[in-house]
Amino acid sequence: MRLLGTSCVTSDMKLSGGSQPIIIGGFYRSGTTLLRRLLDSHSSIFCGPEIKFFKDFLGDYLHDELAHVRFFSTVRSLALHEDELLSVFGNSYVHCLELAAKKAGKRRWADKNPENVLYLQQWRTVLKGQFHFVFVVRHPLDVLASLCEVGFEKTVPKEFSGKVETYGRFIEAGLKFIEENPGQCSLVKYEDLVNNPKETLCGLLSDIDEQFESGMLEDFYKPARRAGIEDPKVRLTTKVHSESVNRWRADLSKAQVEEAVNRLSSEFNSLGYAIPNLG
Repeated sequence: MRLLGTSCVTSDMKLSGGSQPIIIGGFYRSGTTLLRRLLDSHSSIFCGPEIKFFKDFLGDYLHDELAHVRFFSTVRSLALHEDELLSVFGNSYVHCLELAAKKAGKRRWADKNPENVLYLQQWRTVLKGQFHFVFVVRHPLDVLASLCEVGFEKTVPKEFSGKVETYGRFIEAGLKFIEENPGQCSLVKYEDLVNNPKETLCGLLSDIDEQFESGMLEDFYKPARRAGIEDPKVRLTTKVHSESVNRWRADLSKAQVEEAVNRLSSEFNSLGYAIPNLG
C-alpha cells in the first residue's frame, strides 16, 4: 500500500493529474470534513459539503420508512438496467459538480463523503476511472470514541459491536481499492493532518498535481464553507489542532477497547497503528 507521495497515474487515465476529480472517503469521524474544508480553501479546487447521491441512488440507509416511495426506488419501475440509471443520473450529478466548480471560479472539483469509500466502483463507472481517491483514516479507537459521542444512529448501528463491524467494512473497502489501484490513490492519516498540517497537505497536493497555498490553513473555517451537512464540531474550529488525538483512553471502557482490538487487529496493522496492550 502506498501512502502520500503517490503521483503516478494508471494507464487508463486520460485527464492530466491536475484535471482529475478528487474523491474523498473514509469512515465517519475520521477527518474527512476537515480535509474537505482545507481543499475547498485552495484557489483551484471546489469541494462542497456532503451530497448523498450514491447513498440515495442505492437506498443505502439503516432505517428509512419511506424507502419504497423515494425517487430512486420508484424510478426503477421504468425497467431500466442499473447501469443505464447510473449513466443518466451519475452523469447529471457530475455535471452539477462541474457547474458548481465553475461558479466558484475553480477549475476542478472534489466530492467528499465518508461513504465514498463504499462506492468507488460506481465512481469508476461514472468517471471512467479518471479520478484520484483520497482515503482519510484515523486511529480506530479514536474514531469509535468520537462516534459513540455523536451517535449517527440513522447511519451506523446503535450497538458498539455494530459500530466496530461497520468501521471494519469501510476500512477493508478502502484498502482493497488502494491495493488494486495504487497509482490513483493517496492515504491521509488524521494524526498527520492535525499534527503537521502543512507537510501533510503538501504531500497530498503533490499527489494531485497542485501546489500548497498558505490560505488553505487560514481560510478553511470561514463562513463560506459552513453550508450543508457538516460535522458540528468543525464549525467551531478556527485552527487545525490535535486535541482529540488519543481521546479513546478517557472515553472508551476497557471492554470496548478489548472488543475493538479483537475485531480490528488486521485494520490496526494495515493502517500502521499500534495495537494497545490489553494487559
